[in-house]
Parts: sequence; C-alpha cells; structure tokens
Amino acid sequence: MKHFFTLLAAVLLTATTYAQVGIGTTTPDASSALDITSTTKGLLIPRMTNAQRQAISNPAAGLQVFVTDLDGGRFMFYDGTEWGTISFTEKRPDAPIIGTAVAGNAQATVSITAPSSNGGSAITSYTATSSPGGITGTLSQAGSGSITVTGLTNGTAYTFTVTATNAIGTSLASAVSNSVVPATIPDAPTIGTASAGITVATVPFTAPSSDGGSAITSYTATSSPGDFTGTISQSGSGSITVSGLTTGTAYTFTVTATNAIGTSAASDASNSVTTTSEVPMVGDFYQGGVVFYIFESGDTGYIAGEIHGLIAAEADQSIALQWYNGSYVTTGATGTAIGTGAANTTAIISVQGTQTSYAARLARAYTGGGYTDWFLPSKDELNLMYQNIGQGDDLGLGNVGNFDVKYYWSSTEYNLNNAARHNFANDSQVNFNKNRTNNVRAVRAF
Repeated sequence: MKHFFTLLAAVLLTATTYAQVGIGTTTPDASSALDITSTTKGLLIPRMTNAQRQAISNPAAGLQVFVTDLDGGRFMFYDGTEWGTISFTEKRPDAPIIGTAVAGNAQATVSITAPSSNGGSAITSYTATSSPGGITGTLSQAGSGSITVTGLTNGTAYTFTVTATNAIGTSLASAVSNSVVPATIPDAPTIGTASAGITVATVPFTAPSSDGGSAITSYTATSSPGDFTGTISQSGSGSITVSGLTTGTAYTFTVTATNAIGTSAASDASNSVTTTSEVPMVGDFYQGGVVFYIFESGDTGYIAGEIHGLIAAEADQSIALQWYNGSYVTTGATGTAIGTGAANTTAIISVQGTQTSYAARLARAYTGGGYTDWFLPSKDELNLMYQNIGQGDDLGLGNVGNFDVKYYWSSTEYNLNNAARHNFANDSQVNFNKNRTNNVRAVRAF
C-alpha cells in the first residue's frame, strides 16, 4: 500500500509539474498528456457487459469500453450523442471447412476448403492436427487444398481438425473429420517345413510380426516351379495345402500375407519336397517315421480325395520319463480322440514350460526326418500305435514300430495327479501318477 501511494504521488507531481505523464519512458512525447511505452504489453481498457455499458450515466464524449457479450466482443465509444462500435478491418480468419480424411502408410491426407472470410488479411497457411497424438501437418497457401500429416502409427484410429492462419492470428478449429486408420501391407510371413504327399504339399507358416495395421485376411503359398498356389483365409499362423503338383517333381514354396491394403513380400523359400504317386499305407516308412493310421471320414485332419494320417517316430525318445515337470497342476489336456494329441501337447507345454524334462515337451522337441511338428499322442492315438504297428498286430504287420514291451505315456490328462498310459505288454490302458517314468514315442500328422 505504501508503494502505491508513493507511485501515485509521483504521477501527480509529474502531471502537475510537466502536465504530461510517461509510463515506460522518462521522456514522454511533447504532444501527449500520457505516453505509454512498451514492447511487451498493451493498453487494456475497461471490459464490461453490454448491460453494464448501458448503465453508465452521462458518458463523456470519447469514452471507450470493450463490451464482452456483444457479437463475440466489441470495442464501443461514445461520440457525445450516441454509442457506436469500432469495427475490425483485419482479424483472424474464420474456421476452414474440413473435408474427407484418407489414410495412407503411417500418414493421412486431409482435404480442406478455405473459410468464407479470411478476416481481411490473406491466409498464409493451414494446419491439420490429429487426435490422438496432436501430430500436425501444414499447407502454406491461401486457398483450398489438402494437408498430409505424417508420423502416424499404423493401426491407430485418428480424426483431424484444421485451422487457418493469417497475419493477425489463427482461426478456431474446424469441425472434426471422419476417422481413419493408417496401414500398410503386412510384413512377410515366416516359412515352415514343407511336406509332400500324393500330388500335394503342405506348407506351414508363422504369421508376420506386423500386420501393417490392418488385419491379415489370407495367406497364399506359391510353388516353384509351376506357380501352383494354395490359400486359407485366416489371420494367424497355420498351414496351406497346395494341390495339383506333378509327381516326381521337386518343389519349394514361398508364402505371402494379404490385408485390406495389399499383399506382403514373399517369405523365404521353403525346403525342397518331391511329391509321390504312391499311396502311403499303414506300416510304410514315410516322412520321418512309420505310418500307423490313415484318416477316415469324420476324423480331424481328413480331406476328401487326399491321403493323410499319423506317423510314429521310428524309435522311442525316452524309456523312462515323467509325464509332468515336477509340479502337480492341471493343464486342460483332456482330449482322448484321434486328432487331439497335438492340441493336448500344446496345452501341456503352455502350462509346464519349455524344458525337455517331461514327456510332452520331449516329444515336441523331436525333429526326426527334418520335421518340427511332432507331439505326444492322445489316448486313442496311442492305442492305434499298439494295435496297428505294435504288439497288437491287428493288421498282421508285426511290431514294425519297434516298441518296448513297456508302458507308454499318452498326452491325455485324467486329473491333477494322473494321466493315461498304455501297457504295450498286455494291451491295457490305465490312469497313472504323473510322477512315474514311462516310455515316450512322438508322433506327427501328414
């Protein structure tokens, strides 16, 4: 308060002595009563509502105020007779009109129409801003056009607003654009180990690490030579059957992935496989092991007009291994039927880990014949091994699987503590404690 009265006294003294006041200067202009000098601040006159202005009694000619609720805010002055407004001759532009946004690869293009009024000063640029992210793109021109906003994340949905800028300032934002999702073609899939059949080949693949921001809709395997193709319409990993191949010809394969944007580059080439005209029979040595079952209609894996089935490894992977990894836990591997062993094995490993100290993981780790899709058979699949190529000898082939007269583990879990095993000595199946050690024989489907 003391400082205020000191300043007031100084102003009054200056005004009395010199009849003029300088603020920000010690040498006010001789023609001025009040000379305010600043390069960082402006003169702020009284602000009030229109009703408050109208309530001023006996306004003096030249009185000026800023009315906050009149036409968005207006300067008004009294000329001695009536009040009038001081109109802008130049101001910031109106908001531009936004058009359609179109997505690209990590970017989007936003069309704009110039506003109806540039505020009396030529528009110098437009700026588009994304939501989310606040990523911007700029177009330096006065008229309508389009702005490309780069640096967007593929797979993320964006909307945009646009502002216009002139020498006075920047407009309000336009309305919000349509939503777009930038994307590109997927990365190339990873090829697996191809296997040949009768004029067909099966080509496994792993989905690429990036789908480009747009869901993969299909994969296509292509042969070399011949450019024979096969397609599954899905987004994840799997395998493709290529049919119509020529018997006795060696083929390699590549796989591409397709999304709504386009098709990826091709994967690396697969291993070379040669198709055969011979029908594999139970007991034949084929694709890394011994055929012990041919799928029939209704079996998982059956394809009409093609020969597919199950193969047992030529020898045991272990003669004494526990079913579990050392901890009693349920894995959900309860499948018993033909075609459930692979899923059982995957379920067990997902719970019990990747160490090869237990039956299912050791079976999956087997690479006989160069194949990596081996698994621990289900209860029914294990029974078929015993009956068809083991001591059961239902087909009169003898023990072509070279099985021990011992117990073999299946992948079928009975409960927390027990799983199914098959006695290859007397053809009996029982549920036994997971901590017991039994033989392990891997199988695969072809």
